[in-house]
Amino acid sequence: MSKTAFYRELAQEINQTVGREAVTTEQLKELVRQAKMIRRTQGLMGLLAFANQLPYRFLTPHEVQMIQRSPRYRELSRRTLQMLVMEGVITPFEANMVRI
Repeated sequence: MSKTAFYRELAQEINQTVGREAVTTEQLKELVRQAKMIRRTQGLMGLLAFANQLPYRFLTPHEVQMIQRSPRYRELSRRTLQMLVMEGVITPFEANMVRI
């Protein structure tokens, strides 16, 4: 699967879960670009701080709770981590440490 298709599917899954177009493929790509820069300049701790505030850039607190309660939450988390590993933002080992 191409990276573009992966991003498209992830955006669709998020949007279907919250019931609106909350995120686009382009926004996901921009987040990865920002995450790479933060990882380079601020290290893993800076990246974790960035990641903690990410959902609230696109989703309301209610929508974040909706995703967290959704049966799709584990899959969305896994796919997001997979995207970050695929893009070289985090290592597979780090992804395993973050997995819920």
